[in-house]
Amino acid sequence: MIIIEGLLTGTALTPLNIAIEQIVVQIRTPILTTILVAVTRLGNPFIISSATALIVVFLVMRKRYYEAALFVTAIVVAVVSLTVLKNTFQITRPGSAIVDVNGWSFPSGHATLATAFFFMLVYSFFGKIKTSTGKSILVLGSILGAVLIYFSRLYLGAHWTLDILAGIALGLLSVSFTVLVFNIFIENKQSLRNRINLW
Repeated sequence: MIIIEGLLTGTALTPLNIAIEQIVVQIRTPILTTILVAVTRLGNPFIISSATALIVVFLVMRKRYYEAALFVTAIVVAVVSLTVLKNTFQITRPGSAIVDVNGWSFPSGHATLATAFFFMLVYSFFGKIKTSTGKSILVLGSILGAVLIYFSRLYLGAHWTLDILAGIALGLLSVSFTVLVFNIFIENKQSLRNRINLW
């Protein structure tokens, strides 16, 4: 909400964008650029969507239909919310000489979907992992994956800092909203959840 208010009221948040951009430009190296181009490609919405489909298929094969429906719904909510905000604000990208980018900048699609995906990954599998080591790997790996994608978008000049922060917030809100709705309308109605798991 703070970010959106700043966008609506003027350029009060612009200095943060410029300051971070100047820092990032100074640390660019050919090797780091090559690595982060690969990272940003892995964080592409198509790749995230494909990974989501694979996880949903896995959950369905394990007869975890409720979790599968929750996972795919959270990602869909994130995509719809992202599309609405991009077309509402229509913020121009900073412009990158390293990677080809198109479309509106705010909020970051990579950041939104990476946040939603990794949040749901942890939410769906944390309770099923028996060892603390496995749980730590899941959580830390998800955080690392998301952070690398965030940083790659800043480093490559594809997004402003506020785009990334807004994407993170939107991803978290999308998942939280979906989980809340499922908990209210399905989780607490055991018979309905049982019917879903019988499909």
